[in-house]
Order: sequence, then structure tokens, then C-alpha cells
Amino acid sequence: MKTGRKRRRQPTESAKPAMTSLVDVLICLVFFLLKNFSSEGEIVTQTKNLELPMSTSKIKPENTLNISISTKHIMVEGNPVALVTEEQERPGNDIPGLARFLEDKRKQTEDIAEYDKSVEFNGKLTIQGDHLIPYWLLQKVLATCGDNGYSSFSLAVMKRDVE
Repeated sequence: MKTGRKRRRQPTESAKPAMTSLVDVLICLVFFLLKNFSSEGEIVTQTKNLELPMSTSKIKPENTLNISISTKHIMVEGNPVALVTEEQERPGNDIPGLARFLEDKRKQTEDIAEYDKSVEFNGKLTIQGDHLIPYWLLQKVLATCGDNGYSSFSLAVMKRDVE
């Protein structure tokens, strides 16, 4: 037999997670992100509006001076040094703006090397060239670099997955 009385539930407090648990979860996330984050960072940052050629190369890039050649500009370390249209009209294999920048950079490194023996000028650089640039332009850039002591160069490419 049922009586007319209903049982009342005791009011429950809303569940609140313990602060220690939240801190533990956040610490785990921080360690996970630190472990998966590359400590080297990006060695070569691809320039905007520049499509690099594809390659199956497995060699990792070094941290060197970076020259970008697009269909409109030649830039060193993000600083524009020449316009392609002007260089197309200029005779010879020298790009004056690029030559000045490279000479200044070389002198700067050599001056630092006088005081810090761990620094030395090695003449290495990385060239990012759009896949549409003409050969004469790449040849002019390489000739200018060689004339200014930068004779060791690498060409930046996009890694193509090999199937």
C-alpha cells in the first residue's frame, strides 16, 4: 500500500572540479606542447607570393643568409634590394643593390669575428626562387653572390612526398 507521502531528495550541490586536477591537466598540456614544438624553429621562412619548386631532397636546411627571388623582387632577409624589371634591362651579371647588401653583411660578420672567435664568415646562403623565375635571373643572382664572397649556396625547395 502506498502512502500519500513522497520522498524528497536531498538537494545536491553542483559538482566542482578540484583545482589540483585542473592544474595537473594544464601542466600535462604544457609539457605535451613543449615536447612536440621544434626547438629549432623554422630555419627558412617561405616568402609570400613565392611558389618554390618541388623536390624529393631529404637534406635539412641550415641557418644561413636568405635570398628570395620572386617574379617581381629580389629580397635579402626580407629587405627588397632590386626589382626584376630593372635587372632585366641592366647589362652584365651584377646586381648593385644585392652586391651592396652582401658586402655590408660580410663586413659586419668579419668585424664581429675580430672580437668573437666563435664567429666566422663562411660564405653560405640559401636561395628561395619562385619556380617561374627565368634562368638568366638566377644566374645573375649567383654571379653577384660569388663576386661578394658567398660561394656556397643551397636552393630552397618544397618537399614532395615520394610514393
